[in-house]
Amino acid sequence: MYQQRSRHNEKGAIPFRSGRFYSVDNEWWFAIRRGADKGPYTTKAMAKQGLIEYLNEQFTFEKNLKRDRALSL
Repeated sequence: MYQQRSRHNEKGAIPFRSGRFYSVDNEWWFAIRRGADKGPYTTKAMAKQGLIEYLNEQFTFEKNLKRDRALSL
């Protein structure tokens, strides 16, 4: 059985956590905090690749936003 544990520097009670990936009617999805879940994907492996691509897009967006804010000062 899976045992939940605290994350690095996390204090207090451990919040409920669920898996990021799930399947509905043989289609795979992944959950994100901001906005609607992403999918459908035909396999869990494709959903994992979709998550990697999504995160890379988000990191690039954040980096560009910081750069643009610094340039506007």
